Amino acid sequence: MNKERFSMVGFSNKKVMTLLALFALVVASTSVARAGNPGDAGLLSLRMGIGAREAAMGETGVASSYGASAVFWNPANNVFADFETGLVLQHHRYLGLFNHESAALAHKVGKGVLGVIFMGLYSDSIDRYGSEPVGIPEGTFKPYDVAFGVSYAHPLGESFAAAATAKFIYEKIDEYSDTGFAFDFFLTHKSLIEGLMFAASATNVGGQMNLRAEPFDLPTAFRVGAAWTPVGDFFQEKVTIAGDVVFPNDSNEKAHVGAEWNIISEFSLRAGTRINYKNQGLTAGAGFRAGVLGVDYAYEQSTVDGFDDGHKFSLNLVW
Repeated sequence: MNKERFSMVGFSNKKVMTLLALFALVVASTSVARAGNPGDAGLLSLRMGIGAREAAMGETGVASSYGASAVFWNPANNVFADFETGLVLQHHRYLGLFNHESAALAHKVGKGVLGVIFMGLYSDSIDRYGSEPVGIPEGTFKPYDVAFGVSYAHPLGESFAAAATAKFIYEKIDEYSDTGFAFDFFLTHKSLIEGLMFAASATNVGGQMNLRAEPFDLPTAFRVGAAWTPVGDFFQEKVTIAGDVVFPNDSNEKAHVGAEWNIISEFSLRAGTRINYKNQGLTAGAGFRAGVLGVDYAYEQSTVDGFDDGHKFSLNLVW
């Protein structure tokens, strides 16, 4: 009886400590996310997600992502996912002006999950002008930035998991460039309600970068979200509903909602929307599966005249 009581007390204390850690992350990350000055953040490509599935679902990923795409959204989710190794490759044409190329790998190691991620944003050629206002270009240049990161996720008891990512980042605009480091922190909670997940993230936490003696903040953001995949006889895990709330350091709060319908195991339809954005609207897409191979597509509406809608493609391998 005493052993049983001691075990229960130990479990309760562990759960309380985990909840306190989650609360501390929420408070600290909210402060970080609000610490920057509006409009000062640069390297906004660090917020551009990986995975056409999540993009089609309104860019909801902190609680609903899994596999290689979760290395960007929340590696801690992979602690509860049923796979051994996942790889995602993505091409994204953004606003008709940029190519966003990404790759991520997730692999289970013991109880934990190791992740590797690469992201690159490359612009089309831009005319270069001199200091004299003659209106004649002196050539062209192609600005770009890249990021490479390594993550690790580990369980905290049976219903919590935590993860962290360290990223090396580099940006070059014409003849000016700079390097830096950023860190991401994640928590996931597997609810007692079967199929319900809660999660939180603090991303792009780090110091300032500097181009042409003009320092700027990284695009730090705090995100909380939930995802529900009902497991009853009627749904049979065919539907997922997800929602995220984002607190960036350079603008007002944002919201993302989306849903996925697995019509059959090989084909899924998705839709969502992004709320409180000036230039982003509805999303939609589909996913195809054949054995270990998956292909996903996402359409992302641009609500600003003169800019093209986004089209995102991702190739997934899971084994």
